[in-house]
Amino acid sequence: MSDLDLMRALARAAAAMAAPDADPGVIERVLAALPAETGLPCELELTPGGMRVTWSADPEPGQEAFADALGRCVALAVAVGHGVVGVLDRAGLVAELHQAVASARWRGERVAVAAFEVDGLVLGPGIDESPSVALLGSLARSVVRRDDVVGHLGAGRFALLLPRAGTFEARATYRRVRKALVENEAAPVGLTCGAAGFAELEPDAQGDTDLLAQALDRLAEARRRSAYLGPVDPLYPLAS
Repeated sequence: MSDLDLMRALARAAAAMAAPDADPGVIERVLAALPAETGLPCELELTPGGMRVTWSADPEPGQEAFADALGRCVALAVAVGHGVVGVLDRAGLVAELHQAVASARWRGERVAVAAFEVDGLVLGPGIDESPSVALLGSLARSVVRRDDVVGHLGAGRFALLLPRAGTFEARATYRRVRKALVENEAAPVGLTCGAAGFAELEPDAQGDTDLLAQALDRLAEARRRSAYLGPVDPLYPLAS
């Protein structure tokens, strides 16, 4: 098989793994079929982190390059499709965000982030906020999609990572989380969702892709706007 044929086979494999409706077994099926389809003298095995290649004969340079490129596609497909359960800390959320952005660029899709504050959390040294964090995480997970990500950023701030979505969907999801918290009878009195900021990666976006930083900047802007109180009497704007 020529190098051109190998490139075409790689493109077909990548398209199958990147398809929006791809089922969990597609990677294994692709790897099982490729050796016979391409004439590669090897076995391809799916592993938790990607792909293992076992050569039965010395590969040609083009075949070795094909296997290397395929392995990178498989690793990305595995990372994109694993799903997340529970509430991640900031480091875990950032790792998921990097993978979501890479997947969005690969598939030509959007990805959005919503960062928001939760008012009423008791914060400070020696105070265990984990019950409230667990409650917020459980409520958020109950109203988001399976592959959406919920993160706790600390200092009373949370974030939602939404693959295949824009700021419109992010705002709607944030409203569902806010509503779920208001309606939950187990929530501590005074615990409410406060200011929020949103950011979105366009399918053809270039340059800065730090969506979490953008969302946090917009959260800060929303907080400043909500903190400003217009004067009751324009003749005495600073009167108490």
